[in-house]
Amino acid sequence: MSWNRNERRVALAGAVALVLCSSQALAVGPDVKVQLQGSYQTADKPQAKWATLQEGTKVAPGDRILYSVEITNQGDREAKNPVAFGPIPAGTRFVAGTATTDPKVKVEYSIDGGKTYSPSPTITIPGKDGKPQTVAAPVERYTTVRWMWSGALAAGHKDSVSYQVEVR
Repeated sequence: MSWNRNERRVALAGAVALVLCSSQALAVGPDVKVQLQGSYQTADKPQAKWATLQEGTKVAPGDRILYSVEITNQGDREAKNPVAFGPIPAGTRFVAGTATTDPKVKVEYSIDGGKTYSPSPTITIPGKDGKPQTVAAPVERYTTVRWMWSGALAAGHKDSVSYQVEVR
């Protein structure tokens, strides 16, 4: 597959692999499923309605992609403190301020491929005096978004979160 600067091909299946974990991993009990839907908006029509993103959809630099994640507990018991991850696909950057926030859901970001998370990731750079200085990591460095629910997702219930990325 060939990539050029004016056009990117987004394969939903390969670009975003969402993982959902629960603190309970029993054969009987919570059964949390994740459904991911993507939409996009072209840079030349930012006020236009979001269009459904499908495998093979062509997007260009500046276009935005909205990822909506719905989690559903299809089990017969509550899922305690579920966690959802949303990767930032290669060739895109996270759009600051677009991750769903809610009092019952904590959002954190990774800049190292999901090894560590923080509500405000930082990096260390040389200061003007040559000494290391800790600063906020630019969103271009974000690799993953993580949502952590502070309570249980009841059996038969669902919830959703979302975030946006921009094609580079």
